[in-house]
Amino acid sequence: MPKKAPSVKDYLDGIDVSKVTSGLWAPAKQWNRLHGDGKSTTGGSYHIETIHGSDGVYKAKVVGPGGATKVEVEWAAATNPAPTVATVIAALKAKA
Repeated sequence: MPKKAPSVKDYLDGIDVSKVTSGLWAPAKQWNRLHGDGKSTTGGSYHIETIHGSDGVYKAKVVGPGGATKVEVEWAAATNPAPTVATVIAALKAKA
């Protein structure tokens, strides 16, 4: 029986936020890939990108096969302090 392809939920459930090393909001005004998010557990099928845009809005998304956005969340420019890794993962899980 063929192995079931991992889902976005599988990927998000497998992330250990204590192991995310970089890529959250810096540098600003460009999409950044999270590092240490366990993408290898899904064979690299998914990864998270974040941006703190020039408009001040914080955005995060799960990118899947072929570069398609699977789940996206955002926080208002007035958000202070910036969302943490745990907050980002929780918000993405809630929409997955």
